[in-house]
Amino acid sequence: MFLPRRPSVVTLATAGTLAGLAASLWLLRYDGTFDTYRQPLFLPFLAVDLLMIVFSTTEMARDIRDWRAVVVRVAIPGAVVAGLSAGLASRNPIYDLHVRDVAALSILMAALVIAAGAGAELGERYRPGTWIRTAWCIAASMLALALIPRVLLLLH
Repeated sequence: MFLPRRPSVVTLATAGTLAGLAASLWLLRYDGTFDTYRQPLFLPFLAVDLLMIVFSTTEMARDIRDWRAVVVRVAIPGAVVAGLSAGLASRNPIYDLHVRDVAALSILMAALVIAAGAGAELGERYRPGTWIRTAWCIAASMLALALIPRVLLLLH
């Protein structure tokens, strides 16, 4: 008698990763968050996010200790750059940015880098040396990007 095979863990992980990517993309596109990132204030977020995604495709993401060091080395300057760009933008009264907004943008930049790093690390732990690492990095960073404008609205 032929019994259907249970889906393997690999198949479930691939399906879950693709579903996470699709949900993150939908959230960015249809929730209006995508338009937020076309403003110059948020360009450092996109640049650092792209940098983390590229780093997740390299061999340094295989060693967890080295990967965590890279995440810290990107998070700190990224937070400084986000704070400086928000500080410059706060001079324009149209943006209506206050000190708490500048601090929040710095913290959110660090959180974005940590989320992308954690996604890549979890992907590497689950399926070492595969594309899942980068896909989880992308999904985690896109989810963080989608949440950043919401957090800023809550603070403002």
